[in-house]
Amino acid sequence: MLDVMSQAQNAIEAYTEALKASSANIANMNVPGYKKINVSFQSVFEKVLSRGTAADNNRGGTNPQQLGQGMALSQTSIDLSAGDLTTGSPIDLAISGSGFFIVSPDGGNTFLYSRAGNFEINANGSLTSNGMLVYGLDASGNVVPITNLPSGNSANYQWLADGTLQFTADPTAAPPTYVNTGYSIALTYFANPSGLVQAQGTSFAETLASGAAAAAQGPGGAVGTVKPGQIEQSNVFFLGESIASLELQRALSANLSVIKLASDLVSSFIQKLG
Repeated sequence: MLDVMSQAQNAIEAYTEALKASSANIANMNVPGYKKINVSFQSVFEKVLSRGTAADNNRGGTNPQQLGQGMALSQTSIDLSAGDLTTGSPIDLAISGSGFFIVSPDGGNTFLYSRAGNFEINANGSLTSNGMLVYGLDASGNVVPITNLPSGNSANYQWLADGTLQFTADPTAAPPTYVNTGYSIALTYFANPSGLVQAQGTSFAETLASGAAAAAQGPGGAVGTVKPGQIEQSNVFFLGESIASLELQRALSANLSVIKLASDLVSSFIQKLG
């Protein structure tokens, strides 16, 4: 009975962690740039009573006798598939491809990487993503924060397909006259993006598994292209995630029932001894 209870306990712990990941996915289903977490399981602690015997001339062999296996979490991974694109404001930007925006929560001391292009302009005239500075390329190709923008009104800006950010003093003019701000968006990519780890907001931080970020560049090539005025939504599929969470809850309930059954049998046995 102790083996039965131990197997069920291991399963409950694994399914509970998986349910946490599924709950986080559902909670973030409407967050731009969010990437869902996938969880997989593995069998462990196999118990083989007999490995069987081979047949000989006088009699047949015997098959192995086994009592199955326990289970545990195998791994968790980030699903980096693209989310649907929706129309945003003129200063929003989406990536079509495997690139990432470069952002910083601390003025450039630390760099993070994001797919969330729902940009805003803060009180200092800096372009931000979830409160973090967004980095671009200046006229010389240097990686710099996009700052000192002439207006805080997102309607005064537009992105070009090559990633250039433009400004107009009067977006209602017919047609409006745009000038370059001196910035274009900076993008990067990773050799193993699945090795990234979740960080602030919907951003990611590099790890030894992901490798270092490639040199920043404008749209094109390995980083993909950009979609002006678009926002990449979460890649969580609500119906599929809801079904998965219900299956996890059923598995939890079943293993709790196994523990209760084993506990009742042990209690009954002890009562008979007494």
